[in-house]
Amino acid sequence: MKPACEYVSREILPGLRALVAKKIMVDHGLSQTAVAKLLNTTQPAISQYKRDLRGKISVLKDDPNLARKIDEIARNIVTGKITAKEAGREFCVICKALQQSGVIPEEYVCFRD
Repeated sequence: MKPACEYVSREILPGLRALVAKKIMVDHGLSQTAVAKLLNTTQPAISQYKRDLRGKISVLKDDPNLARKIDEIARNIVTGKITAKEAGREFCVICKALQQSGVIPEEYVCFRD
């Protein structure tokens, strides 16, 4: 059995990063290299995000609340309101909401209230 942190770090977090990276490229017209610099990662990672090769994007795409949060994070990164590190903190909030809504399977829930 995988611990919750392994599932989240392998599936959910890469999916969230992919959604943010795609949003920045599509809405703000930035190159993969520019997005990589903003997100403090590599251009090959952004390329894999773009091609849906990293993370469980399918379970994340259809949530309208998540879409709004991703829009906000992407916009705030591009405008310099938050750094990639600060966006990482936002991912913790998103992860907790995904756990509470059942998107993250019960066996992978890190924290219970």
